[in-house]
Amino acid sequence: MSNHWKELRIIVLIIFSAFVLLNLVISGYYIISGGISSSGMENLLEDRVLMLSLNSLSIMIFISPYFYVNKLSNYSIKIFPINSTLVILVLLSTFFFMILNSGVIEWNKSINFPEFMNSFENWAFNKEKELEKITIFLISFENNWEFLFGILSIALIPGICEEYLFRGVLQKNFYLISKNIHIAVWLSAFFFSALHLQFYGFFPRMLLGVLFGYIYYWSGSIVYPMIAHIFNNFFSLTIFYFSQKGLLNENFEVSINSSPKIPMVLIIISVVLFIGFMYLLRKYFLDNEKR
Repeated sequence: MSNHWKELRIIVLIIFSAFVLLNLVISGYYIISGGISSSGMENLLEDRVLMLSLNSLSIMIFISPYFYVNKLSNYSIKIFPINSTLVILVLLSTFFFMILNSGVIEWNKSINFPEFMNSFENWAFNKEKELEKITIFLISFENNWEFLFGILSIALIPGICEEYLFRGVLQKNFYLISKNIHIAVWLSAFFFSALHLQFYGFFPRMLLGVLFGYIYYWSGSIVYPMIAHIFNNFFSLTIFYFSQKGLLNENFEVSINSSPKIPMVLIIISVVLFIGFMYLLRKYFLDNEKR
């Protein structure tokens, strides 16, 4: 067990070191090019493509533990041939989960803290507003090319890199330490959500991580949670872009930190369908494993 704790410490150290190195490289670039003036910073914050690129680079750090865990037999990543039926079930399960998760989103937003936690509540609220402002800027695409670049940097790269780290590496490590897959799934989902530093979206994002975790556990392949993650980000991004372009019904309101108003009947139907598709998904995975 001590070896697995040591592995966890090394994994965290690798990610931290890679993050520091990236920031040093970026800072060095600006120093060499004449320093960062106030006007230069304003230009940086107004350059959507550049900010998306820097965000992508920071997320790609999540694959840095590969060079360490690739040498360890417990962390081998299995990529089976992609089964079209499984892909469809994963997409349908993720879609209906997104609908039922809208209720959790609204509940999470409405949480009020006791008076002794006012300082945390103020921090969480201010952080949420700060990140909301940045997110709105990043996804307010001015043309289709920016939208396509947004798909790459907000859907594809995070879907691949985050799933590799949180499911392919951390979930495996937590399982090796705890010997309990449910602890491993929920713990990796907790850190997955906590890393985003958005308390008012913490629980729905954690549940999303739990979904990805069980898909990975049942399938044994990192490909399927990656597909689910990419689809979740792509769908949300596309809905916002279409709404921004006026391609959706004007009564269909889309917000960054809020879900559209969905009738309770539709949410109940989504719960039933989600459970049904997850049952089929698990059964299909287990049946394939027996073969």
